[in-house]
Amino acid sequence: MARCGLRPVDWEIKAMPRVSIVLPVRDADATLQRAVHSCLTQSFTDLELIIVDDSSTGRSPEIADQFCNADPRVSVIHLGRHSGVAAAAEAGRRAAGGQFVARMDADDVCHPERIARQVALLDSDAGLSGCGTAVRLIGAPASDPGRGFAEHVRWVNGLNCPDQLAAERFIDSPVVNPTSMVRAGVLESVGGHEDPQWAEDYDLWLRLLEGANRLLNIEEELLDWHDSRGRLTRSSPRYSADMFSRAKAHYLSRIPRVAASGVEIAGAGPVGKRLARHLVAESVRIGCFYEVNPRRLGERIAGIEVRDHSAMSCGESVLLAAVGVPGARARIRGLALAAGYREGIDFFCVA
Repeated sequence: MARCGLRPVDWEIKAMPRVSIVLPVRDADATLQRAVHSCLTQSFTDLELIIVDDSSTGRSPEIADQFCNADPRVSVIHLGRHSGVAAAAEAGRRAAGGQFVARMDADDVCHPERIARQVALLDSDAGLSGCGTAVRLIGAPASDPGRGFAEHVRWVNGLNCPDQLAAERFIDSPVVNPTSMVRAGVLESVGGHEDPQWAEDYDLWLRLLEGANRLLNIEEELLDWHDSRGRLTRSSPRYSADMFSRAKAHYLSRIPRVAASGVEIAGAGPVGKRLARHLVAESVRIGCFYEVNPRRLGERIAGIEVRDHSAMSCGESVLLAAVGVPGARARIRGLALAAGYREGIDFFCVA
C-alpha cells in the first residue's frame, strides 16, 4: 500500500480536520474528477479527502494524484492489488483523522451544502450516531431493471426519523452509502467496514442498528446518485436479491426474540419462501405462513402450514411481512398493527 499526500510537518502542526471524506475508486476515469471537485467545493471546508485507488488500470490514479498535488486537503492511498470496495473503504477509514467519517463514490456528485448540513445535524444531536441524506436519482435506465431504484429512492428519502429507519431496516439498505456520515468513534466501535458475502454497506448499517445506534436521512436532496447498468449495485452479485435476503436473515436471527421464539411469515410467495429458506439456514424456527390469498390456505411449504391472515395474533414469535407485490406490504402492515403488533419490536417488513 502506497500513500500520496502525507506531509509530515504540516500534519504535526495542523489540527486534524473535523470531517474525513473517504472515496474508494476503481477505473472511474470519466467521473472521478467531477466527484472529487464536488467534495472540494463544499461550503464546509474543515475537511480532508482520502481517495483510495483500488488498483485501477486506467487514468484514475493519475487523476487522484493531480488533485493530491494541487490541494493539501487531499491524500491518496494506492492499494497494491485489487482488494474490493470494502477493503478500500476500510483503508480510508483507518487513515482518517476526522471526528466524522463521510463516504463518497467516484460516480456521484455532492451538493455544496451536503457536509455542512450533516455536521450541523450531528453537532445539534449528540444521540445521533450518523446520518445520510436524501438523493436525486440521475440517469436511471427507463425500464429501471433490477431491484427498482426509483422506488428505493422514494422510500429511503423518507426515512427521516431514527425509529422509522431502524424499524424498516430489513426492507432494504436504509442509507444511501455515498451520502453517509458517521462519528469516527462509532465506526471504530463496530469494527469499521467488514467484507461479508453480501453488500458491505448494508452490512454496516445492520451492525450499527443492531447496536442501537441512531441514524436518519436528512430530508434535503444533497447528493446526485448517478445510476448506470455498470454500477456495483446493479452489476455485483453481492447486491442480488438473494444476497440481500441472506443478509436480512442473518441479522434477524441475531435478534434475541427471534432466536428464542422464532418467526411467523406473512406472505407465502417468492419473497416469503426465499426468506424462510435463509432463516432456516440460520437455525430460526418458522411457525407458519400467513396468506391473504384464499387459494393458498391449507397448503404446506416445506412442511410449514399456510394459515389465513385473520389468525395473526401478537405473541412471542416475531411477525415478518415478506411480500413483493405492490401494495401488499401496506396491507399487511395495517393488519399487523390492528392485531397489536409493534413495528420494529415484534413485527418487521422484509422485502
